[in-house]
Amino acid sequence: MATYVAFLRGVNVGGHRKVPMAELRAALEAAGFDRVRTYIQSGNVVLDADRDATAVGERVAAVVAEAFGHTVPVMVRSGTDLDRVVAADPFAGRGLDESKVTVTFLSGTAPDLAVPAGRPEEARVDGSEVWVYYPEGMGRSTLDRTGFWKPLGALDATTRNLRTVRRLRDMAADQTPE
Repeated sequence: MATYVAFLRGVNVGGHRKVPMAELRAALEAAGFDRVRTYIQSGNVVLDADRDATAVGERVAAVVAEAFGHTVPVMVRSGTDLDRVVAADPFAGRGLDESKVTVTFLSGTAPDLAVPAGRPEEARVDGSEVWVYYPEGMGRSTLDRTGFWKPLGALDATTRNLRTVRRLRDMAADQTPE
């Protein structure tokens, strides 16, 4: 049995694709997942399963479609993967506000990405994750309008701030029985 974190893209954002977390937990437990926990309303699920990450993602996506009628991309990382992600923080040691540092989880390996000259943001690619520091906050940034993300093409992606990623890593590491 392994512990995974499933990141659902685009649920409960602006009143769209509503997925109540208590109902999601119940649906995933009914589908055979163990120790299902959620964190905040934006589609973060920590669960235990006796299958690989790909199978977990496919099954979680199927449960969301069956129970809530939404087709959503689901990126899955193991607890060990999240340990690696947090340890790879390219901005560590700089004392940055964790709400302004994001990790974008991808469905495949990221191509090279470059922040256009003159932009305040900083970005680093690490395998299937893209780190971005938004010094003025993600909500004020116009990086997405520069074509920065265009090289991702058909890859599925979902973004979480570093504070959330750290919390999910801690939840995945907690082996206390529910």
